Amino acid sequence: GIVLHWQPSSANSANARTSNSNKSGKFTFRGISAHAAGSPEKGRSALDGVEAMNMMVNMMREHIPQESRIHYVITKGGLAPNVVPDLAQVYYYVRHPKMHMVDELFERVVKIAEGAALGTGTTMDYEVMHGNYSLLPNDTIQKIVHSNLVKLGGIEYTDNEEKYAQEIYKTLMNPDLKIGSQQKVLPFKYSHSYGSTDVGDVSWVVPTAGLRTATWVPGTAAHSWQAVAIGRTSIGLKGAEVAAKVLAKTAEDIFLNQNIITEAKNEHNARIGSDFNYTPLLGDREPPLNYRKVN
Repeated sequence: GIVLHWQPSSANSANARTSNSNKSGKFTFRGISAHAAGSPEKGRSALDGVEAMNMMVNMMREHIPQESRIHYVITKGGLAPNVVPDLAQVYYYVRHPKMHMVDELFERVVKIAEGAALGTGTTMDYEVMHGNYSLLPNDTIQKIVHSNLVKLGGIEYTDNEEKYAQEIYKTLMNPDLKIGSQQKVLPFKYSHSYGSTDVGDVSWVVPTAGLRTATWVPGTAAHSWQAVAIGRTSIGLKGAEVAAKVLAKTAEDIFLNQNIITEAKNEHNARIGSDFNYTPLLGDREPPLNYRKVN
């Protein structure tokens, strides 16, 4: 089998792309509530545990491979300043291009959390929320995707779309692309994304290739309000239409030439190696479908 995918973007590209592997976890600290002014000595702050953990992880950054990325948000920190929080939680992402390094870094974060709990007189438990492998390119299919994207071309704005795009463009911080670039397709190249995707896991099991299309105004950052604002407009739909046509044409090419599948599988097997055995970074657990819930 072959898997094809696409992702919204601010440019049209079909690179042989790698990405960061990723493992995340929610760290929950539990303490003892008390009146923060009247009887602070009777309390043990779960928020102190979270803050101590964050401080130590930030110190850890000096001593990790430079390709790494670690980010967090405090998902629960207490309810009132005059009450010592008995429950606090912080949500961490740990990334690196290599899966084994992600596991090593994540275990260091766990040790830090244990130390933070010990130092603040609290308890800590954590839940692994997800894990992603890095993207594994497949040149055999990827070059076909790129060829079809080039043949189809980029995206033309109408006068109204151009006007709206200009308004969005004014709000961007240091955009690296100009309006008009959405009409073009970027040259084929090998590239690395510092983000992560669950397509990564798929790509280590079956030959996989994909593309990105300009569903956003050029220069727009992912996960921004500008990306949301443009996504459901005609501009966003035009990008989705380009992606659908490229994926459909690529699927047709593969159906009509079964040798592509054989070549793609041979390349895939050579990349993963004969001793590769897929084991999910998520671990032996059901997917946490309530991952956005603070508990």
